[in-house]
Amino acid sequence: MASVGDRISSLPDELLHHIMSFLPARDAVQTCVLSPRWRHLWATALCLNIDAKDFTRERKFINFVTTLLLRRGCMPLESFRLQAAGPAIFLTRFQNIANLWISHALWCKVQTLSIINYKDSNGPVTFQAYRYPFTSSYLKRLHLCYVHIASPFLNKIMCNCSALEDLEMINCVIVGTEFSSATLKNLSIDYKDFPDLETCEDEDYHDIVINMPSLVSLRIGSLLRAKPILVEVQSLLTASISVDHTQSVTFAYACDTLSALSNVKNVELLALYDVWFPWDDGGMKPLCEETTEPFHCKKLKKIEIIYPRHNKRVGMLVTILSANIITPLEINIKPLLGYSMYEDPGQSYDGN
Repeated sequence: MASVGDRISSLPDELLHHIMSFLPARDAVQTCVLSPRWRHLWATALCLNIDAKDFTRERKFINFVTTLLLRRGCMPLESFRLQAAGPAIFLTRFQNIANLWISHALWCKVQTLSIINYKDSNGPVTFQAYRYPFTSSYLKRLHLCYVHIASPFLNKIMCNCSALEDLEMINCVIVGTEFSSATLKNLSIDYKDFPDLETCEDEDYHDIVINMPSLVSLRIGSLLRAKPILVEVQSLLTASISVDHTQSVTFAYACDTLSALSNVKNVELLALYDVWFPWDDGGMKPLCEETTEPFHCKKLKKIEIIYPRHNKRVGMLVTILSANIITPLEINIKPLLGYSMYEDPGQSYDGN
């Protein structure tokens, strides 16, 4: 029986497991010395947060994780987080072992899986997971950071994870092209710490095709030398898409993108660099010849354009949008603070 002064130990296992879910796995295991009540609780915890930051030697980290997983056996998992910590420990250095850990988590019916590698001073160090099976009918959320997304691995994610709803890729090198899933509802791709393009010159980048009829939320912060091509996204309600100088963006592409967002209620399209507009004898073509009909964005009520100061083409953009979007809507124009594309202030468009 727990002592009067130890009220925490008298709590149900579910609450104690919830408390342990906020601890790194190493600290969770060390709770076994608190009292007999805690001796085996760590082995039945539903959440494992394996963080290498508290380890200084790679071999010690590998031995700890391997022993941990063997001791807990095939107990079900709700979440499994595997995080490297440079410069001492990179998942890339022991990929075969790390992939076995991931396979074990999938075998334990994990619902939320996070794989986070590390970036060293020479650039991104991407972890490769496609050499091993990646199959689960229980996985719902997948978070990847500094992971190499080749076509074989991407196909496994899309085809072999039948319950997957949320997919987040941060600082990943994406060379796969087919993002096709019937179950995915939320997709997020971004480079918070954008890698030097020179470190990725050997990769063969292609535009990615997003074919996800159940997708509700899409966020693309940036892509390496590639553009998103939207095919089947009729359920999409919220979209945020950003393009930059590494992508060849024409206004025809922007037209096609807007046409695909027919049911979207909230859209953010951000171009940090120039977008090519169609011209004819020095004049502007108000309609996109590549599209067969104007946009039918029935739920779109408001567009906010944030543009670099002194960008003379923002007026053209407003005119083309007004000519192509049938439904009446509000268009607000704001300058992008701290950024100037053109030096001639007399060419700016004030939105009036």
